[in-house]
Amino acid sequence: MRKKSVKTLFVGPFSPPFTGDGVKNSCLKEGFDSVGVQDFIWFDTICRKGNRWVHLLNLIPLMFRCKQIVLSLNREGRYFVIWLFFFLRLFSAKRAALYVVGGTFDLQLMDMPAFNRRLYITAINKLDGIFAESVVLKNGLENLGIKNVEIVYNPRKDSGEKWQLTENNVGKVLFISRVTEVKGVTVLMDAFEKFDDENSGLILDIYGPIDEDYHDYFMERVDASKGKIRYCGILDPLQVQSALVKYHFLALPTFHFGEGLPGILVEAGMAGTPIIITRFNALPEYFEDEQSALFVEPQDVSDLHQAMQKLLDKPELAAKLSDGVQKVAEPFRIEMVIEQSLELFRGYGWNIITEGDGH
Repeated sequence: MRKKSVKTLFVGPFSPPFTGDGVKNSCLKEGFDSVGVQDFIWFDTICRKGNRWVHLLNLIPLMFRCKQIVLSLNREGRYFVIWLFFFLRLFSAKRAALYVVGGTFDLQLMDMPAFNRRLYITAINKLDGIFAESVVLKNGLENLGIKNVEIVYNPRKDSGEKWQLTENNVGKVLFISRVTEVKGVTVLMDAFEKFDDENSGLILDIYGPIDEDYHDYFMERVDASKGKIRYCGILDPLQVQSALVKYHFLALPTFHFGEGLPGILVEAGMAGTPIIITRFNALPEYFEDEQSALFVEPQDVSDLHQAMQKLLDKPELAAKLSDGVQKVAEPFRIEMVIEQSLELFRGYGWNIITEGDGH
């Protein structure tokens, strides 16, 4: 006889806003819903109305009620909730697993005072599983003494729309991410402005939420470009792949400290859009230079300009990168990530029932 389903609590921020953690969790929710998971409770850590602390206090009774808890949180959120789980587990047989948001969890732990870090790692090791997005992060966490680390990629949904280089997208350059200095926006604008008048047909379109302290400077640069650089607002996640196929290539020269694998690069892989990215953090783990991406050095305007020129001049290279980046994206398909996640949960002894399970 099949076991009776038990309640599973999923804790994390959901979109909107369309930040990396919110988009990831919304994608995971869609994936779990698509296979018909039963008795899942979804707790959005973003307070949509009322007092933020009252909202977070509502999490405590939910964690009391649920035997299985899935956490998918960034730095501040996971610190609070992991400690909460640790104390609840002292008095009950609860199970939990963590999707790590971002690629520098190990470095964040290293920044903690040694005694605090040891205590926190003790709490983390009470989790059944820690799901890291890269081999670099997995190794870093294991070197700190963290157990049960698995590689589970950042999932994305493939809409089926595919890139082709045509006269309609030649010379159109795309940036999609948070609009801020550390995501490489200034470097990209500087590199783009190095093109001379012979490249008068070039356009750089920038999408994403603008950081408050970067807004005025950024808009001044956009205005001064006389229409060559355009700010196009924030894309709905359902529109991202449609946008990607309308451009010659995507450029993301990030040097953000917490960068893991940006979801936009996975979405570019789904679409087959060529990418130019920085040789930074774990990005070289996923992509190969001139096979699935063009790599440039972080904060190097000249290097980025040369890579952009190279891709503009060589349509055969763009086609090669398109094929390569699609192969990289294959393991990130939402269907594969959900299947792997369910296998891991069940391997930990969790009781999760889906519509496809027999009665």
